[in-house]
Amino acid sequence: MSLRQHELRLDVTAAADIGGPAEIAASLFLPDTLGETVELLICIHGGGYHRAYWHPPFADWPGYSYVEHAVAQGFAVLTLDMLGMGASTCPEPESRLSRAKIAAACDAAAQTVVQGLQDGRWASAKRVIRTGIGHSMGGLMVITMQAAHHSFDRLAVLGWANQPLQLGDADASTMASATGQSGYLASPRELMRRLFYLPDVPHELVLLDEAQGSTSPACLGRDSLTPGIVHAESASITCPVLLLHGVIDTTPDLAGEARFFAGAASIETYELADSAHCHNFASSRVIGWCALDDWIRSTGQG
Repeated sequence: MSLRQHELRLDVTAAADIGGPAEIAASLFLPDTLGETVELLICIHGGGYHRAYWHPPFADWPGYSYVEHAVAQGFAVLTLDMLGMGASTCPEPESRLSRAKIAAACDAAAQTVVQGLQDGRWASAKRVIRTGIGHSMGGLMVITMQAAHHSFDRLAVLGWANQPLQLGDADASTMASATGQSGYLASPRELMRRLFYLPDVPHELVLLDEAQGSTSPACLGRDSLTPGIVHAESASITCPVLLLHGVIDTTPDLAGEARFFAGAASIETYELADSAHCHNFASSRVIGWCALDDWIRSTGQG
C-alpha cells in the first residue's frame, strides 16, 4: 500500500488564544482508498520530540515508521507538532502558552482535519472515528484534550505515568528545578538514554534520533513533573483506554496505572517486552504496533 502524505499548517488562532496568530504543523497520511468510515489515528509526540517521532526520516534505517505500519493496515494517520514545539508556532514569551491552550490548539487542528475528511478535501467520509495516541508528554496532552474537549472516540496512552515518573539517570528534582525557568528548554537526552532505549538499539540510530529533537515549552515540563497533574482529568474519561509501556518506562507499576481511569468504558494495559520508553525504536516495536492495531479493532465504534 502506498503512502499519500499531506503537509499542513493549520490555523488555530481562535482556539489557542495566545494573543496572536497560532498555527499547528501537521502531517496527514492516507491509504490508497478510504471508505465511508475512516479510522483516523491522531498521534501526539512527547517532550523533546516533534511529529517525526511517528515517521522518522532515517533513510538508511527502514522499518522504524509507525505511520507506514498503520497506513498499511488501512488507517489514516494525523501527526501533530504541539504548539510551542517542532514547526508549530512558538510564541514569545513562552509564558503565553499553557497546557490548556496547547490542548485546545491540538483539538482544533484535529477537528479541522476531521472536517476535511468529510467535506471532500481529502475524502468524503460519512464518519470519522478518532483514536488519540499520545507518547510520554503526549500522553499528558491527549488526556488533557479528552477531558476538556472529548477529542477522541478511544484513547491510547503510551509511556505516560499518573504515578510519580521514573526518569532513568535523570534526576527528577533537578529537572523540576530547570523547568522553573520560562522559555523553551532542551531535554537532557544523554541522561535519558537508559530510559529511552535498551542496549540492543543501535548507537547510530540513537544519535540520529537525538539529532532530530525539539525543545519543549517550560509550562509542559513543569506540568509533566507535577505529581497528580491529570488525575482528575484521567478519572473523567469515559471512552475505551489502552495503557502501553515498555519493560523499562516511566511508571513503577503498570497495572496500578489503570485505577486512574476508573470511568473508562474499558481499560487495558500492555507491557511491551524488549522495549524501553521509546517504543518506536525498540527491537519489539512491530509487536507493540500490532497490539495497538488489535486494541483499535477490538474497541470498534461501529
